[in-house]
Order: sequence, then structure tokens, then C-alpha cells
Amino acid sequence: MIPAGSLRIDLQHRFGKATDVQIASTRPDAVAQVLLGKTPEQVLDTVPLLFTLCGNAQACAALAACRSALGLATEPGIDSARDMLVQVETLREHAWRILLDWPGFVGLAPDKKALAALLKFDALFKRHLFRHGEAFKLDSRLDIEADQLTRLICDLETLIDTAIFHGRLTAFQDLSSESQLHSWLKQNDTLPAKLLNYLYSRDWAAAGQNDTACLPELDTDTLNRQMEQEDLTVFSREPHWQGRCFESTLLNRQLSQPLISGLRRHYGNGLMVRMLARLMEVAGMPSRLRRLSTQITDAASLPVQNAAADGIGLGQVQAARGLLIHRLELRQGRGLDYRIVAPTEWNFHTDGVVAHGLKQLQAESPSDLQRQADLYINAVDPCVQYALHLSPQP
Repeated sequence: MIPAGSLRIDLQHRFGKATDVQIASTRPDAVAQVLLGKTPEQVLDTVPLLFTLCGNAQACAALAACRSALGLATEPGIDSARDMLVQVETLREHAWRILLDWPGFVGLAPDKKALAALLKFDALFKRHLFRHGEAFKLDSRLDIEADQLTRLICDLETLIDTAIFHGRLTAFQDLSSESQLHSWLKQNDTLPAKLLNYLYSRDWAAAGQNDTACLPELDTDTLNRQMEQEDLTVFSREPHWQGRCFESTLLNRQLSQPLISGLRRHYGNGLMVRMLARLMEVAGMPSRLRRLSTQITDAASLPVQNAAADGIGLGQVQAARGLLIHRLELRQGRGLDYRIVAPTEWNFHTDGVVAHGLKQLQAESPSDLQRQADLYINAVDPCVQYALHLSPQP
């Protein structure tokens, strides 16, 4: 296992207002280097050993890159099953933030028991979807136990309804305006309600809002050409799209939600919108899993598309924290080059959404500024540990 590295975030302030932000990363390039010289099969055996965080998304992106580099045909049904595993992992990562981190912001104890129950679902879904539970191999095969799969999704829905929404999941899903949100907040004392009420009470709903745009959907061929034309090492560390640095977070996936789009008109991409986007994604996950379950069955009638094999493959996966990119270049059947661009590289870019968001913070005291900054960083969510340092300017 290669150390994941960390982030150091230095926030300078004067009279309670942020004035400058410096972000330094020790995230290593060694992960991709480990994969050089390996066959696609060896790459797929190695990737799960390198990542303890978002392992399914990493394995899925690696598999997509390998299959593309080899020119293998698409697998619509199997890909839907793999997407289910990525979604279950995404739910777990969101629950980690909600159940372990959010309580500390409002003076409550973390809910480790509910999180422990969630951790068991990954292996269970793999077991009831794939032969021998092997989902991310070149020769993976479906072995679906439909009744067990249906029961798992129901059990997962019950768990998040109980642990996060206290039985008010359906009511939360029906929210489409801020007035409805206020009513929902008044009617229950769930952890999310406590945190959102806290933001309203401190007038922090818009904290951190800035003009960084959400990353659009990237055409794979165009993205690959842009990466080829640039220094791949630089792009992997400080990615951009058509000359701009974009945000790549879970907010990108929730922009079409009526509640989110309505609140953005008042609070931009500030704290309230980000916290609600995480809750929206969690609340919608059971429905998403049911749709994917149906797609697995329906995929039998979809046409299979063969890809051209030129030895270069690029895989894109929407991981919990945003877009994950793997790029593989094969020569004589082995990896000549391997690049990984994680969401953290976009979001904690020196010109990224975190740097711009932190610069917008303003509070009555350094301790409040620290609290705002921690909330904002937690809402964007790096995939590594971070250290936040505040220093006053004279």
C-alpha cells in the first residue's frame, strides 16, 4: 500500500475576512508508476491493492481504460452491475461524512454503529451480482440472484432512512423549494436538520460561494487528445478543461434537482447547497440502484459496440467525490504510461473551487472562520487527510 499523501491548506485572514489561500499537496505520483510495465490483467489485480478509498470506482476506471486500450467490446449489462457497486460505495462515502463528521459540527457523537452496518453491503452486492464476487476483471461474469438483490436494496433504503432521516426519507425526497425545506427542518430533529438549521442560524448558508463552474461532461476522445497534447504529468497534478479549472464534486450530479437549482439562485455554490446536494444524492440512491437493476436485465437487447484498439485507453467514472480518470498506454501488451486524475486534483487545484471558496469566507472571529473553513472543506471533501492552518495578516 502506497501512502495517500495529504493536503496542507494555509488560510490567511484579516479582521475576520479571508485574504489569501495556499494549498500544497503531497499526493504521490508513485501509484501510477507502480502500474508501469504490467499487463492489463496485472493492472486489474494491482489497483484494488493500492486504494483503500473508492476502491470500486478506481477498479472500474482502470477496467474501462484497459478494455478501451485492448479494443474490447462494450458490456452494457455488466457495466450496469459495476455501476451499482460504485453507487453503493458512493453511498458509503457520503454516509461516512454525514454520520462521522457532521455530528462534530453540532456537538453530537458520531454514529459508528450505522456506518458499520453500511460497510457490509459492498461485499454482499458483489456476491449477488458477479460470479465469485469478481466484478472488475477482463473475464468477469454476471451471476445475479435477483431476489437477494431486491432485498439488499430494500435493506439499504431502510438503513439510511433510519440512521440519517429518522423515518422521514420520503418527506425529504419530496422537497422542491426552500419554503418546503424550512417546514421539513421545523418538523424533525434529525442530524441533517440540526446541521442545516445551524447554517441558517449563523447566516452561513451562502458561505464559500464563488464563480467556479461545474465540470461539464467530457467527451472521451477530446479529453484524450487534450491530454496527449500536454505534459501528462502536469495535467495529472493540475488538470483543466479548455484552459479553465472546473469543480468536480457531487454537486455536479445534483444540479438538476429542483431544490438545488432553486437554492443556488440565493446561495450559489455555498455551504447550504453543498450539504443538501450530499443529502439529495443519499436519498436518491435506492431509486438509482433499482433503475440499474432493471438496466442489467434490459441490457441483453442492447447492441454491442466494438472499440478500435490503438493501445491507448481512457476510463471515466463518477466516483463519490467527483470525476475519476484513468489513462493507460499499452506497448507490446504492457503499460508504457499510466495516469490517474482524481477529483481532488480538480477541486484542490491552486486555482480550484476550494481556493476560491475559502477566499470568500468571513466571520466574526478566527474560531468561527476556522469552523466555516472546516465545513466548506468537508462539503467539497478531499480524498486524503488535510491540515488547515489559519494565520492573521498584520
